[in-house]
Amino acid sequence: QIFQNLRQEYSRIQRRRQLEGAFNQTEACSSSDAPSPSSSLNAPSSPPGASRKDQPSFTLKQVSYLCERLLKDHEEKIREEYEQILNTKLAEQYESFVKFTQDQIMRRYGARPASC
Repeated sequence: QIFQNLRQEYSRIQRRRQLEGAFNQTEACSSSDAPSPSSSLNAPSSPPGASRKDQPSFTLKQVSYLCERLLKDHEEKIREEYEQILNTKLAEQYESFVKFTQDQIMRRYGARPASC
């Protein structure tokens, strides 16, 4: 659910940036064509049709904090999984080494009688 909220918030931010960019371009074009102070005063600060649904659920700071926390949790999970796999592989390698060493000892000294 948090991931879904973050995705929605990210898409809202992108949409807002696109709308602000388009708004700034049209404002720059209209002010360069006919510089009139009323054009900037009559321009709405939010696009028409913007509703409560388009209002952000989280601030940018909150989104960055949530992303940071999710990334940290995921990194810890991956590190734990890596440690577990590494320990398993090291244990397997050690067992193989011990078995190989025992086989070599048995080949060398197993055929001859032990002398004390």
